[in-house]
Amino acid sequence: MARILTAIVFLPILFSVLWLAPPVWFAALAGLAILLGLHEYFSLSKQANPNGLVQAMAAALAILAAFYFHRLELIVAILAALVTVELLVQLFSNARQDDFGQVLADAAVRIFGVLYVVVLGGYIVALTVIESPVEKLSAKLLSFFFIVVFAGDTGAYFTGRKFGRRKLAPKVSPGKTIEGLIGGLAGNIIAALVIRFTFFPELNTLHAVALALVMGLLGVTGDLCESMLKRGAKAKDAGKLIPGHGGLLDRLDSMVFNAPLLYYFYQFFLR
Repeated sequence: MARILTAIVFLPILFSVLWLAPPVWFAALAGLAILLGLHEYFSLSKQANPNGLVQAMAAALAILAAFYFHRLELIVAILAALVTVELLVQLFSNARQDDFGQVLADAAVRIFGVLYVVVLGGYIVALTVIESPVEKLSAKLLSFFFIVVFAGDTGAYFTGRKFGRRKLAPKVSPGKTIEGLIGGLAGNIIAALVIRFTFFPELNTLHAVALALVMGLLGVTGDLCESMLKRGAKAKDAGKLIPGHGGLLDRLDSMVFNAPLLYYFYQFFLR
């Protein structure tokens, strides 16, 4: 019930900002969610040392700005700067203590967190500010993105509860079943077709179905990957911010793999 009530409250807000507000508002909302997800990742990995978070959060803000201003070529430079600064911080903070046992793990965890949460999730920000002669293309693409992902999650949840018998990945996520996966993919395809024939006529029907299938598979993969990280951290959820869902990272898990997919789908098929 908490999952349903949360969706009832948050989804109208999400789509209202997406369709009615200037793009900067949705970009700010998405950026805030990504930064909170990154903080949850650091808490999950037990890397919450403030001295280690400063450079990671600064790099995250710079990367999100690069996505917003469509300067994606700057992201490599920002990551290079992050690696350099991170290693310098490790060098000067550990040299005084003569303790280098955690240097490799600490640096790798922080840099990977920026790659995993911010670089992948930042494509949502990039989609917010795309320019196209197609009216409201950004809102249409992002609505497609969220509705297909949510429909897949819902289809998998209820199909799995009702018909789930065969475990999909029992050692990583015991609750996921093959039946739930099939129900989720069906939800992805149905949602994509409804969107195609209601408010997104510019989207080819075959493309809509293929995109929904790939998004469904990537969403499950992202979910399993985050479950693997949580198991490694011995945590049930990444956080408690969203009632019935856990933390923001628990919602972003099925989206971060799909955000680059949708962005490059736009680049190749809808420009």
